[in-house]
Amino acid sequence: MSTQPAAPRPSRTPWIIAGVLGCLVLCLLVAVVGGSAYFILSPARVVVLPTVPQVMTVPIAVLPTVPSQPTQAPQNLPTVPPPPPQSTATVAQATAVPVQATVTVPQPTATRVPPTATRPPAAPKGRIAFTVRRGDRPEDNFIWIMNADGSGAKEILKRSSEPSFSPDGNKIAYYQWSDGIFVANADGTNPIKVLGDGVTGYIAWSHDGRWIALSARPARTGNIFVDAVPPDGSAVKDNSMRRNIVVGESPDWSPDDTQVVFHTCRDSACGIYKVGSGGGGTAIPIVTDDGGLPAWSPDGKTVLYQKDADGAKQLFVINADGSGKKQLTTGAAMHVSANWSADGNFIFYRTPEDGQWGIWRMNADGTGKIKIAGDMPPGDWAYDRIAVTK
Repeated sequence: MSTQPAAPRPSRTPWIIAGVLGCLVLCLLVAVVGGSAYFILSPARVVVLPTVPQVMTVPIAVLPTVPSQPTQAPQNLPTVPPPPPQSTATVAQATAVPVQATVTVPQPTATRVPPTATRPPAAPKGRIAFTVRRGDRPEDNFIWIMNADGSGAKEILKRSSEPSFSPDGNKIAYYQWSDGIFVANADGTNPIKVLGDGVTGYIAWSHDGRWIALSARPARTGNIFVDAVPPDGSAVKDNSMRRNIVVGESPDWSPDDTQVVFHTCRDSACGIYKVGSGGGGTAIPIVTDDGGLPAWSPDGKTVLYQKDADGAKQLFVINADGSGKKQLTTGAAMHVSANWSADGNFIFYRTPEDGQWGIWRMNADGTGKIKIAGDMPPGDWAYDRIAVTK
């Protein structure tokens, strides 16, 4: 056995260190390459991240526009749906829609109101009767009737004037020149005498059918009286059946027949008065403007009459208590002999407004004037109102 010392072994430490460092470098290189490849091969992630702040800026751009248009009904903004994230152009289109809707919503309401406010009353029904005078002799007076729309005009009585219908329209009272007051069927047949006084006129049949009011001057001088007689002719044989109501002329009954409206003068106050129909009461003035030929409205609230204005006779209405006087007609032509339709919605009257005497109709407020019959010259228009029935 050799006694020489053994040769020393080579050290492995440098190799271990070099291996560890190589592994670290290799791992780092793999990490860098892998991370780069991850970001390069995943473009969707790169695009989405920057779009988040763009979406969040959409409401910031829209909200400032709300106060810039204060007249566009800001209270409607909460009903606008939230803007979609696709684009700001879509949001702008969505906000424009409710603005147009708020402009067009009130239009249907505005267009419905005028027709309701201006709707005319329904055309009148029934018939009217009136005097036509073709000369100055008694035999030149005729009574005609026609429908309220102007159709069916025909003569029914000769030598007659101042007609007044019974409440049911089946009879007609009139003045027979110059024999007194008569009553006939509505077509002029079967006449009977109800008063043999030749100085009478202004005939008006009560609404209950029991009395015919008239004006008379029996002595042909002095005062004119408003009297009443039964329509059955009993006053011809028994004068006690004729009763006096008041001093005056051109009477007309209230709808309930408890009062009579008429024309008279009390001292220097001439005009339209009313009094109890039983007679003996105190006449109460409605208006003292020298008006005449009054006609009480079917509802009892208004009195229609004629008086001088604009240089001619014109038509007026006034409340039965004397308030609310209103002129219905104007101009140089006369407007006379007026009376109400049975429903009170219309007024029939006479005028030569277009150059020829005719029968006209208007709404109760004076609008809608229309001529319904021509070539109808009146009789004594100061006394002879148009008669109207249902």
